[in-house]
Amino acid sequence: MAKKFRQPNLSKFLQTLKQPVYVLDGSSCLIFCNNELEKWTGCEAENLIGQRLRYQSTTSRLKYEIVASALVPPPEVFEYIAKNVTKNIAAAGSAQPDGKSLAKKIEQQKFYNIISIDRINIISRRVAEFIPLDPSGVIVLVDAEEASAAEVKKIQPLEMQRQLAAEVHQTLAVFLRRQAGRFRWERMIGGSQPMQRIRRQGRLAVDSSASVLIVGEVGTGKEHLASAIHYGGQDSDHPGALIPIECSVLSEELITSTIYAFRNKFQQEQSSRRHTLLLKDADKLPNSLLGTIVDFVNTTPNNLRIISTSTIAPKEWANHESISVLLGTITIELLPLRNRREDIPLLAQMFLEEQNRELDRQRAGFTAEAMDVITQHSWHRNIDELEEMVIEAHGNSNSSLVTLSDLPLRLRQFFEAAAKSDRDDKSINLDLFMRQIERELIERAMKLARGNKSKAAKMLGLNRPKLYRRMQLLELIK
Repeated sequence: MAKKFRQPNLSKFLQTLKQPVYVLDGSSCLIFCNNELEKWTGCEAENLIGQRLRYQSTTSRLKYEIVASALVPPPEVFEYIAKNVTKNIAAAGSAQPDGKSLAKKIEQQKFYNIISIDRINIISRRVAEFIPLDPSGVIVLVDAEEASAAEVKKIQPLEMQRQLAAEVHQTLAVFLRRQAGRFRWERMIGGSQPMQRIRRQGRLAVDSSASVLIVGEVGTGKEHLASAIHYGGQDSDHPGALIPIECSVLSEELITSTIYAFRNKFQQEQSSRRHTLLLKDADKLPNSLLGTIVDFVNTTPNNLRIISTSTIAPKEWANHESISVLLGTITIELLPLRNRREDIPLLAQMFLEEQNRELDRQRAGFTAEAMDVITQHSWHRNIDELEEMVIEAHGNSNSSLVTLSDLPLRLRQFFEAAAKSDRDDKSINLDLFMRQIERELIERAMKLARGNKSKAAKMLGLNRPKLYRRMQLLELIK
């Protein structure tokens, strides 16, 4: 049951305002919105009230969930209230503000931000004021008019750190709404050239019945991409079956029987659903299964397909000339994170916001120092390791931004060791360096002068005695 806004006088006052207004309680639950907010968002109050707002980008197609995601204040709003406002309110007494005292409170404490409502064809941006309601709640007053470019630029988070975090959040939100959609590319995010290529290949695979081979190191997201290809374009309420087979574990007989059982169960089905057999670690398939794979590929209807994964490229398979050719009609290579570091900030932000969805504590993003360490790490287990790190850092954090000290100790130690190694590698002993240069120049002059010290000294702009002393010092004369 949705929570109610139990301040009727204030509710009436807010309803009379000619600008969008909504109210959140201390648990970030939306408990009131006026008619102007309904008009602005195109979403009815009954669908919004009771929604618990989380600082998380969404891939939902439900309008009220999209709007709720846009209305959530950045975590620093509640942090600001807790640090700067709570004690002032407590000192003022426990009386709740009515319409007359609200105006005075507005002038006392304000926190500004930009709220954006994505209307697919246009993004509506307006300035919002966040005003403390009680020790933990907040009233949000949204401007009646669209924010100008100058206002958007002016109303930025107070600190550069928060501005950077807000920009990453907004970029992630736009990506998930505009590109994830029907294809479920949640973990295939990023603007790098390799990721753009992978999404193009993925869309091609979604629209094809051809077999697909996905190649990548451990933790690069092979199974997630296989799932995205399988479910892409299907009815989300009634998708086809996705049957995984562990090729590195199961016996040849069990793999064969599973393949034929899969085909026999679904090949007569008269529907638009597509069913997929997922061969995990397909490079471990014995060559003796070639006949089974050929039979499946050549005799199976278009509603059945095979998607395979492998940690090694087909050319390195022991049986690559046979099975890999059949399984890799479309081959997609997933690069490790170290080869697409520009995608790491969005991935880290996505994992952080997934934690926001699950937990009460809300985090806006990472400080620049923390993100530098994250992007420079080698990530040997790729996306899987990155997700584990973000979960731990989210739990360690005590503020709206994850700082360098919140990162796991092992990550910070690795970064410090690498930085020290770089400093050691780049240090130069100037005296030794100059001696080496001088030695090389004298040797070159002596070679051109064919051993004649007087001629060599002239080439170097020295007299013969001085050249002789330099040669002795550099141990060029024994």
